Amino acid sequence: MGKFPVVIIDDLYGALEDTAAVLEELGLFQIHGKFTSVRDAELYFLNAEEKVYIIFCDIEMPEYSGFDAIERIRCYCSHFVFITGYADNYALKGYKVHVDGLLSKPVEVDELLGLLKHLQSKASASSADRSPKTEPTIFLDFVDPKSELHLARKNGPPMRKNPENKREYAKVPVALAEIAYLEKLYNYIHFYALRPNDQFVLLGVLNKRMIDMEDLLQQDPRFVRIDQSVFINLNYVRKVSLEGVTVGPKFLSVSKPRADELHRRLEMMDIRHKL
Repeated sequence: MGKFPVVIIDDLYGALEDTAAVLEELGLFQIHGKFTSVRDAELYFLNAEEKVYIIFCDIEMPEYSGFDAIERIRCYCSHFVFITGYADNYALKGYKVHVDGLLSKPVEVDELLGLLKHLQSKASASSADRSPKTEPTIFLDFVDPKSELHLARKNGPPMRKNPENKREYAKVPVALAEIAYLEKLYNYIHFYALRPNDQFVLLGVLNKRMIDMEDLLQQDPRFVRIDQSVFINLNYVRKVSLEGVTVGPKFLSVSKPRADELHRRLEMMDIRHKL
């Protein structure tokens, strides 16, 4: 499962490490930097190649405060969140500067999960307002419906000849929303959709490593890896048990190392109570 990249800023080293420990315990974040000043964080971002998902920032700090930080480094993140021991005192002012969230010190796991749910629902609402709505797409190698699946393992996907008599793969664009689950079988990852008749259909295959798919899907909250060879789309989950999950009509086992991450993601997306 991909993790959300974050940065933490707090002038008190102990508080900085306490916040980092809670984020790591939750298992949903990848900490790209821990800084004791806004200036140090700013220098980091000047050389960073990509934005982070969240900047967690203390408010009362020497030299530059959390409110100064919003003006200086807000552009380097998708969401800016205050962490402070005086949450009630700063709630109104935080709202006025359009901060995305405010957490009390010490940060608690339940409060952090609530924040993530809020940010995810906010992002979903924002996406729904866009016109036209764009859904991420992946290009898969086409598999002839009449072929046996083992042909993909032995010979790779079916090929066709172009006018110059050169062999090339037939590529098919597939929206990520259509993928119910994907599974590594030998050298190929197989992608499956769930049809209205409750039957799975093979959309296509890719000669990729699972770690490549993790890199691709890490920013999509719908997908989570449940063992070494399977990713699932949480929107197709119908039942959760101690042994695994049911995606459409299919039961899939969940490995013990990934069980906690799966249940946290279900809770974060507010899916569990709907099952």
